[in-house]
Amino acid sequence: MIVLLDTSILGLVASPSQKGEAKLCKRWLYQLLARSAYVVTSDLCDYEVRRGLLLASLRHPSVEGLNNLNELSNILDFLPLTPSVMKCAAQLWAESRYLGQPTADEKNIDGDVIIAAQWQLLKEEYRGQYIVIATTNVKHLQRFAEAKTWQEIRF
Repeated sequence: MIVLLDTSILGLVASPSQKGEAKLCKRWLYQLLARSAYVVTSDLCDYEVRRGLLLASLRHPSVEGLNNLNELSNILDFLPLTPSVMKCAAQLWAESRYLGQPTADEKNIDGDVIIAAQWQLLKEEYRGQYIVIATTNVKHLQRFAEAKTWQEIRF
């Protein structure tokens, strides 16, 4: 099993909070890893989570979330934004607009199609493997990829 964490899930596991959903999501992640699931995320997700943590640290000085995010690079692979990923994402973006089903405003970079493109390329590379995107909102991602809430993913 390969689990691709989207930004919302990466944010939960990097969170300095040890309560509520963040605590449960961290426990879920470590259970997946203990059972040898291959868990990855994207450089795009790192960027989105990191910028939020940096802004928060400017308002309320704390580096715990940033340290947590940096530590995750020791246990997760961060998929790069390669030309192949971006070409696939552009195709998904154009097709969704043509069909009248955009996933974001036209001027938005639309991270969902980029994550979905990374999922599609993983499917090509790891034929026969079950690959799923872990998210808190499956609506847009399900158009292009296997996506489930993190609570639904069991290994």
